[in-house]
Amino acid sequence: MSASKRIGGYMKILLIIAACTLLMIGCGPPRQTGGPAVSECAPTNLTVQANDSTLYLKWDTNCPEDKVTSGYSIYIEEAPIYEKYGKISLPKKIERHNHILYPGDTDPITSYETMTINNLTNGVDYYVSVRTIFPDKTMTVSSNEVPIMCRPEGEFDLDFRYAGKNDGFSFKTGLPVRADGEQNDLYFYHKEGFDFIASPTRLNGFIRETKFYSLGKTKDIYLYPELDLNFEPVEKIPVMVGESYLILTADGTYAKIRIEDASGENK
Repeated sequence: MSASKRIGGYMKILLIIAACTLLMIGCGPPRQTGGPAVSECAPTNLTVQANDSTLYLKWDTNCPEDKVTSGYSIYIEEAPIYEKYGKISLPKKIERHNHILYPGDTDPITSYETMTINNLTNGVDYYVSVRTIFPDKTMTVSSNEVPIMCRPEGEFDLDFRYAGKNDGFSFKTGLPVRADGEQNDLYFYHKEGFDFIASPTRLNGFIRETKFYSLGKTKDIYLYPELDLNFEPVEKIPVMVGESYLILTADGTYAKIRIEDASGENK
């Protein structure tokens, strides 16, 4: 990047908005509660990926192909349950998320299973775990428990200020807006050899105010899942490709972005 003025540039930005109504899938058989749980065929290595009102689950089955099971119980709680119940059968007050036992995905590979859960609430802390259920209604010990939060994710292009229709972006609507529009949360400009993103209030004191925190260079947008914000945010911030930033919007919500690319013509 030269020390000259950037003309008609844009940035490609990855986005996570940190801000799912629970999916009810049917009716299942009663289960034992409070007694010992079975370790054979217990799910392990549960991973959960969040998106907008959605969770994507994957776990190892650890079960011989000739072992008969009835399916899987998925637990999505708003408080941890593993420490108290991980090694025993669950009490009746803790209901599985899927009322009908999940039989597994349609993939012929049996060493792992995947599942997509929709209609969750963004911004809620969830604790996810899985158990295998047998025909006699006994259950295995719990998989590992994964804390997770649903939030919109995606990618957007941000044009140079006043260069086009995509020169602003609204995190609330997830849509491009004008840099000086009432719903805009940030805009991009170039000055003295540096690229900046800034609060719309710098264009017009009567529109939305945004604050920025620098998270430094990151290998992906998921680094720093929990943050200790012991430093003050700013209204404008120099940005570089490969770096991530936390944004505090005028609504009091947070979004995390990572600059994936920046380009434009110089003269």
